Amino acid sequence: MAVEQDDLVFNPFYQALQGQFCNKYEYAQDHCYLVCIPQSASMVGVEITPKFVETHILKPSPMFQDNYISTDRLGSKTVVLDGHEIILVEGFDNPSKVKIISEELCYNKKYKPYKMLIIESPIVGEVKGRRGSAGLSDEFLKPRTTFVENVKFLNLFPECRFQLLNLDKSIQQFNHNYLMVKGYLEAASQKLRKIWQENLEALIKANNYVSLQSDSRLEEALALATESYLMGGVHSKIFKAVCDECQRQDRLLATKAGQLQGITGKQLGVKDDFVCPLPSSESITEEVSQHLKADMVPGFTSNCLTSDDLIPLLVLVISGAKCHHLASNLMYIESFHWVSSKSDNLGYSLVTFKAAIEYMLATDFTPLASSEHRVKKEMSIDELMAASSFSDGLAADGADRPHSKELTGITQSLHRELDNISKMMEESMNVQQDASKNGFQQREKDAIQPPKQLPEVATKTSSKQAKSSQLGDFLLALQNDVLESSYGKQD
Repeated sequence: MAVEQDDLVFNPFYQALQGQFCNKYEYAQDHCYLVCIPQSASMVGVEITPKFVETHILKPSPMFQDNYISTDRLGSKTVVLDGHEIILVEGFDNPSKVKIISEELCYNKKYKPYKMLIIESPIVGEVKGRRGSAGLSDEFLKPRTTFVENVKFLNLFPECRFQLLNLDKSIQQFNHNYLMVKGYLEAASQKLRKIWQENLEALIKANNYVSLQSDSRLEEALALATESYLMGGVHSKIFKAVCDECQRQDRLLATKAGQLQGITGKQLGVKDDFVCPLPSSESITEEVSQHLKADMVPGFTSNCLTSDDLIPLLVLVISGAKCHHLASNLMYIESFHWVSSKSDNLGYSLVTFKAAIEYMLATDFTPLASSEHRVKKEMSIDELMAASSFSDGLAADGADRPHSKELTGITQSLHRELDNISKMMEESMNVQQDASKNGFQQREKDAIQPPKQLPEVATKTSSKQAKSSQLGDFLLALQNDVLESSYGKQD
C-alpha cells in the first residue's frame, strides 16, 4: 500500500527525522532498517526524544524472522511483525499491539530497499496533550495566495483580533516613520521580518486551533497569511524603493525582452521535439508534455525535458509577458518573502526563474534580433484576408490535387488559427460591450443632434462604407476594434 503523501509531508515525527535526527535516519537508510512513522493525528502532545526515535527505528533480529529490535545501545525492546500489526513483545511496560495503516518500499542512496510503515499510534511515548486534530478540512488548511484571501482567513479567528490590531499599528508606524534609504533594503527587510515574527508568535499563541491540530499545516497557513497581511500593508512604500534600486537592471531586461520578440525556441538551441506554442497552460512542462504526447509515435517513449531546454523556453515566455519590473519583482520576492513552503515546488520554480533571468542578462541576442528568420506574431487585415481566401481555395480544389492530404492539413491549420482569433475577438467584444452598456445608453439620452454633414465628411464616410462593404463580419470587427490592440497568429 502507498503512503499518503500529505501525512508524511506534515508528519511531525517524519519532519524530526529529516531535521533534528537526520543522522539517525540516514544511518537507518544505509543499513536498511525498518522505520515506523506514527500517523500525524496520534502525535499531538508526544515528545520526540532520542529514545523515542530509537524505538521507532528497528533493526532485524539475527535470531528470528519477522522479529525486530530497537536501535538503542542495549537493544532493549523487541517487536514482531504479524500481518497488519506490530506486536510489542519485550521491554515494554504494557505489551500490546499497534495497527499498521500503510507500508512503503523506499530506496537509499545505493538503491537498496528498506521499509517504512505508517502506524496507528506511537510504539512508546507519553502523551502530554489531547490526541486527534482540530477538525479542520484539508481545503481550509491550504495556504492562500492573495492578499484579500489571507485577510479573510485571519479574520476567521475572533480570538486573534487584538493581535491583528497590534499588527495594524506596526504597519502604520512603519509607513509613517521608517525612512527608506537607497542601498539599505536589507535593513528594511530585517525590520519587517522582526515585526512579522513577533506578531506571528502572538497569533499562534492566541489561536484556539493550533494546539489541537495534529500537524504543522495550520501554523504554515497562519505564517503565510501574516506575512501577506504585513507586506500588503507596506507594499506601495517597499516596492517603490525596490524599483528605484533595480531601475538599471529593469531597463536592461526590458531591452533583452524586446530583442527576443519573434525569436523561436529552435534559435535558442531548444530541441525540435520541445518546440511548441507557449504557453496555453500555467505550466511550461505540462504544455510540452502534452505536445510530446500528441506527436508521439506508438511504440516509442517521449524525451524528458531537461533544464537545458526548459530555461530557454522560460526565457521566451518571460519575454512574451513584457514585464517592466522583472529584476524588481525578483528582488522583492527574495528579500521580503520569508515563509519557506514544504508542500509545493515554488522554491524550485523560483530557482528556475532566477536561472532564466541570469540567462537573459548573460546572453547577447543582437545577432538573433537581426535575423531574417524571425517569427511574425501579428497579422494585418490584408494578410488575414489573403490567408482566408487561400484556405478557402485549398478546401475547394484540394481533392483534385496530387498532394491533397498535405493541402488538407494546411487548410485545417489555417482554419484553426482563424477560429482562435475569432473566438478571442468575440470574447473581448462581449466584455467591452457589457462593461460599457450603461454608459452607451446614458450617452444616447444626452446626445446632442449633430449639425448637417459637410460634403467632405460625407464623401469620406461613403468611401469608408464602400471599403467596409467589401469585408466580412469578422474582418470588419477587426478593423473597428475598440480595444486598440492587435491580435495575431502564434507559431
